[in-house]
Amino acid sequence: MVIMTTIDWQQLLQDCVSFTRRLIQTPSMTYAEAAIADLIAAEMRRLQFDEVWLDEIGNVCGRLYGQDRSLGALVLNTHTDHVDPGDLTLWPVPPYSGEIVDGRICGRGACDIKGPLAAQVYSMAALKRAGIIPPRDIVFTGVVQEEIGGGGSQYWVDHLTYPVDLVVLGEPSSNTLSLGHRGILSLWVTFHGRSVHASVPHKGVNPNYALATFLQRLPAAQSRLSPHELLGSTSVAPTLIEVDTRSKNVTPAWTRVLLDFRTAVESHNSLLAFIDQVAAGLDYSVAPGWTGLEIVDSDEPLSGFYTPPDSELVERVSAALSRGMGRPVSLGSYQFATDGRLFAPRQIPVVGFAPGEEDLAHTVNESISIDMMAESLRGLVQLLQEF
Repeated sequence: MVIMTTIDWQQLLQDCVSFTRRLIQTPSMTYAEAAIADLIAAEMRRLQFDEVWLDEIGNVCGRLYGQDRSLGALVLNTHTDHVDPGDLTLWPVPPYSGEIVDGRICGRGACDIKGPLAAQVYSMAALKRAGIIPPRDIVFTGVVQEEIGGGGSQYWVDHLTYPVDLVVLGEPSSNTLSLGHRGILSLWVTFHGRSVHASVPHKGVNPNYALATFLQRLPAAQSRLSPHELLGSTSVAPTLIEVDTRSKNVTPAWTRVLLDFRTAVESHNSLLAFIDQVAAGLDYSVAPGWTGLEIVDSDEPLSGFYTPPDSELVERVSAALSRGMGRPVSLGSYQFATDGRLFAPRQIPVVGFAPGEEDLAHTVNESISIDMMAESLRGLVQLLQEF
């Protein structure tokens, strides 16, 4: 274990906070991440990372060389895009201000993902400043398009040219060690009818009534869906509703609802059977929720990623984080989905650890605690030295 007496923690945190604010002040909606990638690259070069580069899709990466470069890398992964701030009048502070209020940095992306991103970059900078060479290469990856499905991480994992022994996700986890999250399946359920002029509704079949029946049945039916012991219950949420016409004086020929399933134990087939039970007696069909995907005939459980809590990897990571933070790290899981679901199928071990509260992500009250960032820095720096 390395004793971290050579690190100026106060200066490190001050610089990390300043960087976070600059990141928030640089809007980076999906497909508009170029400016923030340049900002991150410039910061890593200024901090004298051993390598800094951008790939063809716009992911920004930085590397510190380890003592044994034949070992697989430890990868710190965050994304560079954020969701739309929405109605600006609803924000307590301007969303791109990076204002500090009561010990918290506020604004769009503060906890998802710019505060955690800054903590990852500055945990690596701490080693560089102290002249500490980690056991293995440490690679930072700031990827694009996470908020719309993970195109940047998919590109990164598809074009890997070096071995990876661990990915640490920078999604907000309140400094708990997150060991996974549920998988996602989106399905359109379409109810079929017969369209007529709205003045003679009795001559047609209005599918809106079938949709209403289905939605009324749905809440009670959710209890039939199985939970996972760590990742939580299976949930289903109706989100979008569409009809085939925009004319106000015509009953629709069809209406459809998008169901968002989150599960770690149910399969494609079991969820299709669930829909069939809820829609019993109704004229309906099912289609994939995302263009280009297909409904798969599979009984394999859907999952995002899951790293067993009793694994040697979790023991090593949690021990290092706990030593760094000066307290035992709690184990948990994410409610939302992450790019970890793209790494697990490649047999790359994944955990999540970052400052920031998950329930503030994508809200007008988005912010991140500076004290939590300070604790996260200490945990991450210890992990980078030990793993």
